[in-house]
Amino acid sequence: MKFRLDINGLRAIAVIAVVVFHFNEAWMPGGFAGVDVFFVISGFLMASIISTKLDKDQFSLFGFYLSRIKRIVPALAVLCLALLIFGWYGVLDAVYHQISRHIMSSLVFFSNMTYLGESGYFEASAHEKWLLHTWSLAVEFQFYIIFPIVLLILRKLFSARLVGLMVLLGTLLSFAVGLFVTARWPDKAYFLLPTRAWELLIGSLAYFYPWQLTSVQKKVSDYLGVALIIGSYAFISKDTPWPGHMAIIPSLGAFLILQAQRNDSVLTNNYLFQKLGAWSYSIYLWHWPLVVYFYADVEKTPLAYAFFIGLCVLLGWGSYQFIERKIKDSHALILFIVTFAAAYCVAQQSGHFESRAKSQDPRNEIVNTYNNYIMDPEFYFDSCNATFTLDKGKPIGIDEKKCISAEKGGLFLWGDSHMGALSYGLRHFLKENMPDMPFSQVAASGCHPTFTIRREGQKNADLGCNYSNDKAKEAIQQVQPEIVVIGARKDHEQYDWVDTVKTLKSFGVKKVIIAGPLPQWSPSLPQVYVMRHMGEEVMQDRNFDMSLLKTNAYLNKISEDQDEFVFIDIINGLCSLNEGQAPSCKVKVGDTLLAFDYGHLTTDASVYVVNQFFGHVLLDY
Repeated sequence: MKFRLDINGLRAIAVIAVVVFHFNEAWMPGGFAGVDVFFVISGFLMASIISTKLDKDQFSLFGFYLSRIKRIVPALAVLCLALLIFGWYGVLDAVYHQISRHIMSSLVFFSNMTYLGESGYFEASAHEKWLLHTWSLAVEFQFYIIFPIVLLILRKLFSARLVGLMVLLGTLLSFAVGLFVTARWPDKAYFLLPTRAWELLIGSLAYFYPWQLTSVQKKVSDYLGVALIIGSYAFISKDTPWPGHMAIIPSLGAFLILQAQRNDSVLTNNYLFQKLGAWSYSIYLWHWPLVVYFYADVEKTPLAYAFFIGLCVLLGWGSYQFIERKIKDSHALILFIVTFAAAYCVAQQSGHFESRAKSQDPRNEIVNTYNNYIMDPEFYFDSCNATFTLDKGKPIGIDEKKCISAEKGGLFLWGDSHMGALSYGLRHFLKENMPDMPFSQVAASGCHPTFTIRREGQKNADLGCNYSNDKAKEAIQQVQPEIVVIGARKDHEQYDWVDTVKTLKSFGVKKVIIAGPLPQWSPSLPQVYVMRHMGEEVMQDRNFDMSLLKTNAYLNKISEDQDEFVFIDIINGLCSLNEGQAPSCKVKVGDTLLAFDYGHLTTDASVYVVNQFFGHVLLDY
């Protein structure tokens, strides 16, 4: 096939969006759709390569697989080796162990399944997974394995026209499956081939059904395609169900550009886009580890953004120039790199590299302690969290005998897992100071307490939240508590807190307490503490979640000049605010850190926070 400059430019449009989105999603909310554009391009190229060789009776399945391996593996393997070397010196044991495990799944193109299995609420955040972006390579490679076999069978059974029709039917079927699964199991829809195949197959359709267009029609198709893609980058966001029906917009945009076949387009055939397009695979490979490092250890200044985005391009150029173009033709070197990386990871996973784990660095012991943090059984963290029930594969529900008091009155705790983290402290306080007061709790991970807003999705978190809020309403009317404590992680300004308070008061609740957000850090307080603040009782760090200050200001504002509820300002209680900078926050209670992850309280901290900030309000009810 003659080299298509428009495809090269389309690659640039895709990779720019992905990189910009990952560094700062506010700049391009739908930039993740660049991956969908890559899928369409790959589908077109695979259909073209396979069909052209089949037409000439020159197609070899083994040869095709080998060409895909030579195209993808060298740069990926070098990246993996670089991460192993960097990780040996630059990350903690727990992170290094995770990197080696993720390298294994990336090199065998199984990482989409690995990350799907790690998509639970308390798994490491995206910015802790150094190879998260390889999920898309896994999806593509799985397509490369299946698609040529399917085409071979179809070519033997049907005419060329019917083969195209079968691909069209497969596209529609996959799209329908994608819509169904996205609505019910969004994580599965995002990571799995059956729900992504239609995007690759749309690209194939551009090959099987080429349009015969005039020069003017080609321009219209080209411009419209670019407009659809850019529009999706601007108006779609991570809150859009994906890959749902909206994913057709960037996919159709890429399809239109492929149909236009305009090698003279100023939109795609300009010097910058041609260079970025040529380097796009390597830029994509290197950008995500840089994003992870950026979010873990770099102050977010304009200069820092410019430097790291520029570094993505520079490393992409180097990888293209010295690996993609040179090393890919050296079979022995490819075999050595892959074998070494795989063997190393297997050995590391098997515990053969004891020397690193036994290093005298106390930071590893601290982080490992909190990574394996086990909460006191009195916490009732699991049994009162409706989402956890679903995550364990059980029918939705909570342990009502433990979580909802059989006695009327008392205190009722309602909210998300951060309110669940207050449970131990509240129970402890009541036992010590108000032993006759009944206690009830209903919570769900990531769930704001509300009577009026329902979650539309079908994730466990959505189902658990709706159940939790319904159960809370039922239980509050049944138990008739004197005090209700409500709260959530953050984003309070997006919910109807005042209306919720009024409804609670209409149920006869005497005192409503809104708990403000707790201090939070990325990727976690233990990691930030050991890397930069060992031994400090009060910590100021750039990885503090500054969006919490906006939420806190909102809650302070709505609490002014009213007597409907009491607002407990935990952040101002634990932190000293610094104008334009991260606040300085108390991060230790005795010898224990405030949070065991990014922001969930440890048991000691739960007791401390309740005693310090809630106690006087509870005693005064």
